[in-house]
Amino acid sequence: MSQEELLDVLDESGAVIGVKSRAQVHADCDWHGLVFVWSAWNQDGQAVMMMQRRGRAGDRFIAQIDALAGGHIGSGETPAQSATRELLEEVGLRIAEEDLIELGTMRMDRDHVDCQRVIEHLFLCPRPLTIEQLVTSDEVDGFVQVAVTDLIDLIEARCEQVKAQLRDTDGVRVVELSRQAVAEYPPMILETFRQSLAAIDHYLRQGELDPTLIKG
Repeated sequence: MSQEELLDVLDESGAVIGVKSRAQVHADCDWHGLVFVWSAWNQDGQAVMMMQRRGRAGDRFIAQIDALAGGHIGSGETPAQSATRELLEEVGLRIAEEDLIELGTMRMDRDHVDCQRVIEHLFLCPRPLTIEQLVTSDEVDGFVQVAVTDLIDLIEARCEQVKAQLRDTDGVRVVELSRQAVAEYPPMILETFRQSLAAIDHYLRQGELDPTLIKG
């Protein structure tokens, strides 16, 4: 999505109160919508997650791993429509809206990032994926498949590295994924990770959502 594309301006409750370009929304610190689509499923007795590696030139968080897809909700889009669009644009994955699970919504008012006031809509794509089927883009230069519990341990600094499957320009291989893969994120972004992973882990273990785990 370019700086000139239009976003809905929101009030703090999420109601639409206007429309501006993405650049103007950021300049004015308006409330606006973001979507994050996580990819996770049960495989061989454990919950595993597919992550993207951020690769856009100039990205403050380049080389960090992230939700499989995410971005701004365009003017007039529903969160689910934005989620399916971002999956297709960023990683080449086509999925129906009804196949996504809405985990919850978080409201963030944060400093030192372009998107200061955001309402984040969190989705889970529970379809099993292979690391070979995904497509890189201007924003994504690789993919990582990692156990959910291992990713939680990295984020909580309970270990310095975990085993993961990596796909990049050198092909697919098993690597030791370091804490550096998430170390550049500020605390509020890591909080989105924590709450999302807790909700995903519960869903994959219990087969149902716990709405108390997303506290935004």
